[in-house]
Amino acid sequence: MKAWQIIGIIALCIFGLLLAVILTIGIIAPETSIYLGREAPKRYLKEIRALGLLKEDETIQYFYSDSLYDIKDGMYFVTNHTLTVYDDEWENPAFQIALADIDFIDAQYNDAFIDDSWIRVTTSDGGEVESPLSSEKKRDRLFVEHIEKHAPLLERLAPERTKGR
Repeated sequence: MKAWQIIGIIALCIFGLLLAVILTIGIIAPETSIYLGREAPKRYLKEIRALGLLKEDETIQYFYSDSLYDIKDGMYFVTNHTLTVYDDEWENPAFQIALADIDFIDAQYNDAFIDDSWIRVTTSDGGEVESPLSSEKKRDRLFVEHIEKHAPLLERLAPERTKGR
């Protein structure tokens, strides 16, 4: 065999391996936008239930993961009762806030495709959490609007304090 043929075979094998990796990531990786609750893949719901993050009377309204491979590396969802921020790299991976306890939300929207929007939420007892939200399809705004609509303490605050727009 000539050296060029060997180089060509090696290059073809490397290309095939890269293509297989990219396809695998594309199949397994979470969507880059926020899922409406009913759109979230069943395997994600199964994982969330296995982690004990969803009560029997809760339904996910909006779900987002900024992870490339495993949703446990970063998932954010709001249900009819709670906001959950989860990252398995944290000492306590799950941070769950009852919507009834949220007294402040600051949303920093970013319409750029590559950058996420961010929310900062504080609770009546001083707890605080930040979360990225994909700005694709403007569902970051729907995610925040859901929290605003279902967090009764926000209704008693001045509008400029509840919205970071």
